[in-house]
Amino acid sequence: MSDRTSARCFVDLVHHMQLGAGHHAVVELLLRLCTEVDALRQALADPRVPAEVRHSYREAHARAVTRAHDSAGPYGSGEKVLSAYYNRDADADRLAPELDMAARLGAGPEELAALRATLEEVEMYT
Repeated sequence: MSDRTSARCFVDLVHHMQLGAGHHAVVELLLRLCTEVDALRQALADPRVPAEVRHSYREAHARAVTRAHDSAGPYGSGEKVLSAYYNRDADADRLAPELDMAARLGAGPEELAALRATLEEVEMYT
């Protein structure tokens, strides 16, 4: 049985924040992201949301948590979760995570090309 409770996790985060300003910023960002995810989860669980949307979220949630618990492979479950945000191959297209998500959301080839052009343009801003 794990001793990882919300209280224990919070205490660990407080200790991490005490390591310095950079650590404080990371913990603050993590807590803000958790707040946003919680808001989205609450919104999607609302009975006023169409049943097919809630069903789609339930299926996506089941896939995500299954991946998060799947420790098979060289790096385990944490790496599988991070692979949605980062490339697994250092030589892969640096925009692959963003473009893959846009494609999963239904973007077609023209939208993906436009998104790529926009991302490449804004990367040049100083």
